[in-house]
Amino acid sequence: MAGGKGALLLCVAIVLLAIGNGGAEARKQGKQSLGFYELRRGEFSMVVTNWGATILAVRIPDKNGHIGDVVLGYKDIGSYVNDTTYFGALVGRVANRIAGGRFTIRDRPYHTFRNDGNNTLHGGHRGFGQVFWSVRERVTGEFPHITFSYRSYDGEQGFPGALDVLVTYKIDGDCSYSVTMYARPLDKPTPVNLAQHTYWNLRGHGNGTVLGHAVQIFASAATSSRREPSRRSPGRPSTSGPPRRPARASRRWRAAATTSTSCWTARRTGRGCARWRW
Repeated sequence: MAGGKGALLLCVAIVLLAIGNGGAEARKQGKQSLGFYELRRGEFSMVVTNWGATILAVRIPDKNGHIGDVVLGYKDIGSYVNDTTYFGALVGRVANRIAGGRFTIRDRPYHTFRNDGNNTLHGGHRGFGQVFWSVRERVTGEFPHITFSYRSYDGEQGFPGALDVLVTYKIDGDCSYSVTMYARPLDKPTPVNLAQHTYWNLRGHGNGTVLGHAVQIFASAATSSRREPSRRSPGRPSTSGPPRRPARASRRWRAAATTSTSCWTARRTGRGCARWRW
């Protein structure tokens, strides 16, 4: 639960997903279909959309039974379309930054769209968080879940090869949910680093800061960057690693966030990759 001794459990895994029938709740927006979908288990619910496979709301009771939305976001879908903070989106093809917007695979150089100064951020100007996804499967019942799919074409934002991507959001307990991501290159080797970019505040949306929250991340290494990130190999340990034991968010964290960013490398299977509580 989002309060007291309760914890909100986040899970990220790489698995192959079954393919099913899409939902029929979408409304037309030009030639594209914009849909909003709710997953519910008791008092715990989520609202997601196929625009950027975005999480719009997560409503959960606190220790006193008060239900609140614990993720940040906007009041209207138009703000998500024009968003530059990636609220709730599934970002890729490569989350975080590619220094100089360039990389090499098998001695062949590639140049990606630079949308963060001299760098490529979260897949470029039109990454996976700024496109329509298709609904591949939607299941209700005790463990409701929804699967979105997207086919990224060869050369999209400068990345090589076509890529099939799936993401499933699933409520798998009274106060827990999981995010499962899968990507398969179709014709060329390509870099892939997917991330679910939700901003959390377990006190509720609009109820102060996250200072005082405790966070634990089950990761073995981090790739960090400052103003000009290095192009070192993913997974190389940084000087400021992830909090492997529960640690309280402090003003020191907030100050560090203004000068650097970190992409933590999770090497964990099973129950979860991160845990927050307050």
